[in-house]
Amino acid sequence: MKEFKDVFTWTYKDLKGIPLELAQCRTELFTIVPLAHQARYKLNPKYATTVKQDIYKLLPAGFIEYVEEVT
Repeated sequence: MKEFKDVFTWTYKDLKGIPLELAQCRTELFTIVPLAHQARYKLNPKYATTVKQDIYKLLPAGFIEYVEEVT
């Protein structure tokens, strides 16, 4: 892998020539379906810091974007 590391794309910006519509996944919400209210899931504290670090890596890369909580 080290020899051919220039072949792999490490960020979205490396995907030159590929339209954003093909590389991006969006979930469309139907407005006619009522929202389901589920109990909050409490993350295991042992993994919370690892998950936060991974999220903060993905945000600047543009792979995910911040969405405000819907109540």
